[in-house]
Amino acid sequence: MKSAITKVLCLLLTLCMLIPLAACGENNETPGGDETVAGTQGDAGNNEEEVTERKPYVESAKYDEEFVALYCSDIFRKGYYFVDPENREEGNDLDDKIYEREIMVEEYLGVDIEAIDGGDYQNYTTQFKSTVGANDDSYQMLMTHVYMGISGLITSNYLLDMNELDESLNLDADYWNRQLMDDLSINDKMFLAYNDFCLSQVYLVVFNKEMYEPYAPTEGNLYDVVRNKEWTLDKMVSVASLVTDSSDNPERNYGFSCFAWVPLSSFVSASNLKIADKDPDTGELYVCAAKESTEKLTNLHEKVYALCNAEYTYAWGPAGMTKPAEPLQLTSNRVLMSLEGTFGLVAYKGEDIKTGILPYPKYDAAQESYQHMNWNGMLAVSNVVKNKKMVGDVMEMLAYHTNDVKTSFYETLLGSKVANAPEDAEMLELIWSTTVSDLGLVFSDLSGNMDAMVYFIPRLVTNLDQAETASFIRQNAKSANRALENFYKKVG
Repeated sequence: MKSAITKVLCLLLTLCMLIPLAACGENNETPGGDETVAGTQGDAGNNEEEVTERKPYVESAKYDEEFVALYCSDIFRKGYYFVDPENREEGNDLDDKIYEREIMVEEYLGVDIEAIDGGDYQNYTTQFKSTVGANDDSYQMLMTHVYMGISGLITSNYLLDMNELDESLNLDADYWNRQLMDDLSINDKMFLAYNDFCLSQVYLVVFNKEMYEPYAPTEGNLYDVVRNKEWTLDKMVSVASLVTDSSDNPERNYGFSCFAWVPLSSFVSASNLKIADKDPDTGELYVCAAKESTEKLTNLHEKVYALCNAEYTYAWGPAGMTKPAEPLQLTSNRVLMSLEGTFGLVAYKGEDIKTGILPYPKYDAAQESYQHMNWNGMLAVSNVVKNKKMVGDVMEMLAYHTNDVKTSFYETLLGSKVANAPEDAEMLELIWSTTVSDLGLVFSDLSGNMDAMVYFIPRLVTNLDQAETASFIRQNAKSANRALENFYKKVG
């Protein structure tokens, strides 16, 4: 039985998740959606209280069928999405909530849900392609890699257009990321879905609260800086530069640290920039980086390059890079701020240091909102499914019943730290609710040139000295654009 403290914690987290922070969508007056119920009338003169009753979009059913999800094990980590009833750890709150969600969906729709490990990014599509190619719908849903294999699945006609599930999916509900799905649609065909069930993997900023305390009187409360939309790249750099330990000290402190690869690519989306996009008039895909935003990308690269090579920064790179391979993360208690993925936060749970969470900074104060690149996979449906209504209903209900899972996920990632700082849960919800994607990333396996453009910041930061960014972009844009055009023609 949960303690009173835990119940209060859950309430705090639930309230945080209800804060209207640029949510994916609104669910106001949709068929079968939320309804307003009048409360009991009290003494004369008192106003009636209104309580919003949350109801599912789809009706209860008795399908008596299996729903099988095949997942990429590199991305959809075991233990965060489905729980094996025979091996679940009773008393583990996250296990309990995931199991409860599965049971609720199964009983509501009369289905049996099963999850199968499809292997790593190189192998997860093999069995899926084999079954779909044989017109076999043994696997209804595929949980993909960030980008590996997706373009091939689409051009080979393995994936269903999600518009064919519109009877089941309430894409205007706040548990769907409709904006991200629209951004990734091609010729009005929506092959990829994204909702709360995915438990977004994005990169964010973590900071050492105790190390920051001496600077707070002059720099301000960082949570308030975020709320006031003043958390910019220049502001983050200025905070990092406050740490000025001597470079002669082998145990010196640093103002900033990062893995100088994937986290650096996320600055592109955070700055409201894209590598590839769709023509608003024709819908055709094209590499926009070399046409519309080369100057801003160049300026962004110069800022990130300066940050990664500053005296107060410890940046480590992949094997073979010019940066050191040995990491120095926030858990060392020697770093003020660092870049971390949401799933990586679990490593901070058992540490004594007090950590805080912040979104990636905006490019400048003129930028309207924070944005975070999605590094999680997406949800796709087999093009040969026999019962589309059942598949859509299950996907809808898995997303609908994820609120309690998300609350438990907060606790799993942050442990008791959330109890002491509910504002971190608020920041995490802000980060997840501003998740976007980039056609360049999702289809980066189309060509080496597209991959080079997606990762142009870490390539230039780690492999080379300061280079002419515009030249690098131009050199790769033509071939990348050709591959994107050919892909678009095949889909169209």
